[in-house]
Amino acid sequence: MKLFLIIMLFAVTVLSQTEIVKPAKQFATSFAIIIDRTTYEKCKEAVVNYKNSIEADNLSCYIVISDWKNPEEIKKEITDLYNRKPKLEGIVLIGDIPIAMIRNGQHLTSAFKLEEDRYPWIRSSVPSDRYYDDFDLKFNYIKQDSIYKLYHYYSLRADSPQRIEREIYSARIKASGNQEQKYEKITKYLMRVSEQKTKKEIIDNALIFTGHGYHSESLAAWGDERISIHEQFPQMFKQNNRVKFINHGMDDNLKEILMAELENKGLDYVLFHAHGDTDMQLLLSYPKADNITMNVEGIKLFLRSKLRTAQRRNQSVEDAKEYYKKAYDIPDSWFEGVFGDSLETADSLLNYKLDMYLDDIRKMKVGAEFVMFDQCFNGSFHLDEYIAGEYVFGAGEVIVGEGNSVNCLQDKWANELLGLLNLGVRVGNRHRFVNLLESHLIGDPTYRFHSNIQDDLNEKIVLQRDNETYWKSALRNENDEIRGLGIRMLHNIRGEKWSKELKDIYMNDPSVNVRLQTLKCLAELNDETFREVLKQSIKDPYEYIRRKSADWMGEIGKVDYIQYLIELIIFDESPRVSFNGRNSITYISSTKAIKEVEGFVANLPDFMEKGKILSGIKGSLERSNIWLFEELIPHIESDTIKERTKLGEIRTFRNYKFNEGIKSLLKELKNPKQSIEARIYIAEALGWYSFNIQKNEILREIEEILTDKNLDSKFRDELVRTKNRLVEGHNDVMLP
Repeated sequence: MKLFLIIMLFAVTVLSQTEIVKPAKQFATSFAIIIDRTTYEKCKEAVVNYKNSIEADNLSCYIVISDWKNPEEIKKEITDLYNRKPKLEGIVLIGDIPIAMIRNGQHLTSAFKLEEDRYPWIRSSVPSDRYYDDFDLKFNYIKQDSIYKLYHYYSLRADSPQRIEREIYSARIKASGNQEQKYEKITKYLMRVSEQKTKKEIIDNALIFTGHGYHSESLAAWGDERISIHEQFPQMFKQNNRVKFINHGMDDNLKEILMAELENKGLDYVLFHAHGDTDMQLLLSYPKADNITMNVEGIKLFLRSKLRTAQRRNQSVEDAKEYYKKAYDIPDSWFEGVFGDSLETADSLLNYKLDMYLDDIRKMKVGAEFVMFDQCFNGSFHLDEYIAGEYVFGAGEVIVGEGNSVNCLQDKWANELLGLLNLGVRVGNRHRFVNLLESHLIGDPTYRFHSNIQDDLNEKIVLQRDNETYWKSALRNENDEIRGLGIRMLHNIRGEKWSKELKDIYMNDPSVNVRLQTLKCLAELNDETFREVLKQSIKDPYEYIRRKSADWMGEIGKVDYIQYLIELIIFDESPRVSFNGRNSITYISSTKAIKEVEGFVANLPDFMEKGKILSGIKGSLERSNIWLFEELIPHIESDTIKERTKLGEIRTFRNYKFNEGIKSLLKELKNPKQSIEARIYIAEALGWYSFNIQKNEILREIEEILTDKNLDSKFRDELVRTKNRLVEGHNDVMLP
């Protein structure tokens, strides 16, 4: 008994109200389970089993227990553990753990842009565990939510780094659904996972689904993804293994097919590319019409939905009906039965077949261990019910999911370094490279698939982070993903010193994933070498590289890029690439592009419809000029327009980074007759121009304004934040 007590005293440290259960075994790196006291007491056996399963995988594990009052006290415990040995590589937050709701940090997301002064805080803040896993970010505490006590609002400070670069990985284990059963669900999950982790599961079966509207439904983009996945998981393309690429347009009854596929017990991972919501996966579109009757019925269905929407919003149904009758010469008979029970029921059933709902997921036993939700809101762990939680804590085999707490960009490099999972890298260690405010792991981040690779890349990623010699050797590896990882790690070490070497790698490496990683590193440097390489990458055989190259050209704003973009617009086989090219030439200069496109089209072969091509491109450029020079800029400079309208026009430059708008924005930034709020909005908008060749001029103007000691404090903060954003560059250069 005395020996038992001595062991317990050694293993458990109590500091104030915090109890720390120390690792039972010492390994090269460590992990921490952060849990609230009630959850720990109700799930103790399962938590201990989970801890043991982690240590069985050569990872020392702490359990940190307390009645947590706020995120600060949790972060203190995490950083204390990080400064101990063995080095902490990650954490999991189990149960009712305070949630940081981040404000003033929308530039750290992929797409979230909601006006914080217009919408409720609960909607315009980003639930994010970057508060816990990026130790360099600086926040000011604002308040605790008066209703949802786990929510704590923070503002990203102006003097904080304006890029995410995490020291550790993190995940949430927070049950979805009936909250009265949350402890039972967590217990079942932890017991199941502890058992599953004893099996050596390899990746030999996957499902990749692309929903309607994703990357503008470009078949070129969809087809090229196979190349990238083949490089990362070559074994899945061999005999007896399988990867299924399913597109939303393949079958009218695809929801049933997809649900059946998800129950395949042999599945290892699933990747969803689709739209989403907190309680839905928006997967399919209405069946495509292939005859006159189906076309007519499709129009009727559309009209019924519009009239019902008008009724739901307390708008005039008759006015809506009259609008469509006049606009499209629709007969009265096509509106019959809109609010009849039979048609409403039929339409409801049809809509139900298009998407996956919480109840659908609860009926399934999903066979994959890892599910990535490249979808909006599916990872909204701050809510009682959320899609990723239903997969992870359901009746199937899912151990960990990756999802987003708010909306996300539907056009990004979702599978960046995903092939590391094929090499025995823990899901958490791979996710640490996904530096977005909204992206989170739900479930066990220590899970890894089995691999025969001898080198433990987990230890290398954590402990050899600054070992230049080791990562140089990775560049010679035959495995594409290891070379890509080596490039990323060396880039963090060497920075601008190896720009020319990056160019050589891009020009010579056969792997699309390696070339993408190289271009990403060059974009972060944003130097002359990068700007020259774009003239080559705009012709790359891989669709996504061309797409991103077109984006970067527009954001940089160099006039000599226009000729490359015009050729891209006319000849590229991908509609998405062509679309990005159209946007980019308007950002550079619509006026100059009009002259160049006239000359380019004149030299096209005579059998091409030159007039149609020219009018299509010129029309777009002329509309852009009207919008910029006759609407946006005059509205911003006006002293009579409504303030709300002006602020909305200023915010347009966050998404539409017109090179020719910078001069006017800078003029109004300095204009003392502008309201402070408008000047703050202008400063924030200029922070999105970090690629632009006028960046240094913007920085000079900001520095000059900052010399005024009488500046409004909020305006000064925004100027400092914008200055830091421009100096540090985009949070993720692969995003707009």
